[in-house]
Amino acid sequence: VTSIPEVIGNPEALFDPYSVSSIREKIAQCLNDAPFLARLKEMAQQQARNFSWDNAAVTALEAFEKIATEDAGTVQVLPEALIQRILAISHCQPEERDLRLCATAIDYNLKTAELYQIDDKALTWRVEGPFDSSYSLALVNREFARALSADGVEVLLHSTEGPGDFAPDASFMAQPENSDLLAFYNQCRTRKSNEKIDILSRNIYPPRVADMDAKVKLLHCYAWEETGFPQPWINEFNRELDGVLCTSEHVRKVLIDNGLNVPAFVVGNGCDHWLTTAAETAKDVDEGTFRFLHVSSCFPRKGVQAMLQAWGRAFTRRDNVILIIKTFNNPHNEIDAWLAHAQAQFADYPKVEIIKEDMSASQLKGLYESCDVLVAPGCAEGFGLPIAEAMLSGLPAIVTNWSGQLDFVNSQNSWLVNYQFTRVKTHFGLFASTWASVDIDNLTDALKAAASTDKSVLRDMADAGRELILQQFTWKAVADRSRQAVKTLRAHIDIAQHRARIGWLTTWNTKCGIATYSQHLLESAPHGADVVFAPQVSAGDLVCADEEFVLRNWIVGKENNYLENLQPQIDALRLDVIVIQFNYGFFNHRELSAFIRRQHDAGRAVVMTMHSTVDPLEKEPTWNFRLAEMADALALCDRLLVHSIADMNRLKDLGLTDNVALFPHGVINYAAGSAARQQQALPLIASYGFCLPHKGLMELVESVHRLKQAGKPVRLRLVNAEYPVGESRDLVAELKAAAQRLGVNDLIEMHNDFLPDAESLRLLSEADLLIFAYQNTGESASGAVRYGMATQKPVAVTPLAIFDDLDDAVFKFDGCSVDDISQGIDRILHSIRE
Repeated sequence: VTSIPEVIGNPEALFDPYSVSSIREKIAQCLNDAPFLARLKEMAQQQARNFSWDNAAVTALEAFEKIATEDAGTVQVLPEALIQRILAISHCQPEERDLRLCATAIDYNLKTAELYQIDDKALTWRVEGPFDSSYSLALVNREFARALSADGVEVLLHSTEGPGDFAPDASFMAQPENSDLLAFYNQCRTRKSNEKIDILSRNIYPPRVADMDAKVKLLHCYAWEETGFPQPWINEFNRELDGVLCTSEHVRKVLIDNGLNVPAFVVGNGCDHWLTTAAETAKDVDEGTFRFLHVSSCFPRKGVQAMLQAWGRAFTRRDNVILIIKTFNNPHNEIDAWLAHAQAQFADYPKVEIIKEDMSASQLKGLYESCDVLVAPGCAEGFGLPIAEAMLSGLPAIVTNWSGQLDFVNSQNSWLVNYQFTRVKTHFGLFASTWASVDIDNLTDALKAAASTDKSVLRDMADAGRELILQQFTWKAVADRSRQAVKTLRAHIDIAQHRARIGWLTTWNTKCGIATYSQHLLESAPHGADVVFAPQVSAGDLVCADEEFVLRNWIVGKENNYLENLQPQIDALRLDVIVIQFNYGFFNHRELSAFIRRQHDAGRAVVMTMHSTVDPLEKEPTWNFRLAEMADALALCDRLLVHSIADMNRLKDLGLTDNVALFPHGVINYAAGSAARQQQALPLIASYGFCLPHKGLMELVESVHRLKQAGKPVRLRLVNAEYPVGESRDLVAELKAAAQRLGVNDLIEMHNDFLPDAESLRLLSEADLLIFAYQNTGESASGAVRYGMATQKPVAVTPLAIFDDLDDAVFKFDGCSVDDISQGIDRILHSIRE
């Protein structure tokens, strides 16, 4: 069964390897039989010649030539043929999972083959998008194409936009300086339609990727601003693309945070095209006036309103300063109204000049060079090309200390303005999206500081920015990084097929909101978790029997968690990612910090969901209840997932932004039954969640009493499970006593058992109004209110930060008092009936 007999080539030299006597006899024969030994030596020399490297090479080459000369048409490698062969195996009935795995394997093999067919020395790259105007995408596309061509790539240029293809402007194409673009375009048009090109990349809006066909499919120089991203686009990217070439680290993070699972590379944005533009001297420039410049569309994200407020605070009309705003008319531009509003607020508002007329590149560059400092207090940028153009024109900048521009701005070339994360409201209507709103006081200080800075220092700052840009953000550098990204894709294609092995550190299968949260999240995840590390509890505390993947080997609390007990299993299972569900009461902060460091040092990704970021200031010792004490460890996490914008701002105050992502609390998928509750004479209101003091349940009982007194009685259903702590047990008793004392016992029903979700949702879905009357809490988001939302019944909440993310999806009481709640119930029920 081995190759040894073939290599030896002499049957009489063989023995039974499992027989001691056979081995002994063969050894004796060699020692005593001289002719036999001579034959062995002769055969050894002959076999050595037969198995020489020369003979092996000749045999291999003959085999290669034979393969090459065979009729390739008899070998079917198309996916359709492979699928038909699989289906033809009649005795095998594959399951859906088997077919998906098989399809994935076929796709992986075909993609691998295509990637290895690409010749780096004879690369064909088709660039698609607009390129025939002053539109920013058009500029990027044509300069990207030119840089690739200068790098030895065969470039094909195709004119298209989000809605579809279009013919480029003929007058633009006829200009002598665009003869190279015309050649790229014509080369693309004459290319055989059935010839699969090496690389196809697009930069169009909106992105369209489903019809791309090439060995490698990319988006190039892709930019995005706010932290939210349309989910349908992400789904298409994951399905159709091989990678995304991003303009900045900010863009890469936004895409990953929103679920991109194909490789994303930061290639930057070229800026050196600006050097080829000759500046046209600006007219009517007062050399004695300090000139601030703002260049933008004046879209809401450009921060113009904040800039006008800061301008009014920083200076008066008596100051020798002017703010020049270069913009253009568009539906989102309300610069005239914003300026009038600012001027009405300040009696002696400083000088502002607004320019809306079109300018050539030469005129715009001349405007830049006539000014002293650029002001760019935008809420978010994918890169910030006007900022780079300003620095190349000799201007330092005042910029927001967040988003894409941070790849090239710093304290040596700019004034970095502080900010707060705020909710985004744009035409995209993205639910969980933020950007940075500048601190107006800090922007005011920056304007004053810039105006008082010596001109020589301003030049030094601009020179520092110029040097950095010309080192890292030329179009050649962008082309080089883009080509390197393709090489990396090819070298690491196997990584994309590797499913990360994930371990979860969380409460599990107990009467705990975070345990339920983890269960719902893992049930919805494609692969769940390889292991759940849950704390040790008594058998009576379990909701049901643990699953096989659950290991209970640590202890919840502020003393010893014994997290070191997890390490042997983490190592044995070769986990790639550790997901931690954090709440203040779960962990000893020093022990958790040490655990995070161990995983980070071992090369594992650490993702922590922070269910609260409000330090319980009354708790001691402070190191065990203050996030600032573990900020260094938190900075090592690959992601800190938070449920609210307020959480993002609290972590920002600790210096944590680069690894923080907004991760909204989910809603259970519940299909309410069609049968409605039997009609009752009185409206039914209900609440849900654990029975704990901060949930406002006593206020609800008292509100029922107030409404009864006012002749507007309602029924109250409290679906509030008793939590396994003394204060919850006591509150259940107090609620029953209060209902009896206030004479509303007949109007209130209480469900204090820990019910299955289906039963809880059934009870809630029968109500006319669901109420969450929280009084105070340090939690970042409410899981309980999501159950209410899942029933699709009207929901009312108290005006607390924990409900901010629900925005207009809920009714809000005017306050948290019994008066506010009872009056709100009456008002909301009346509006529902109408």
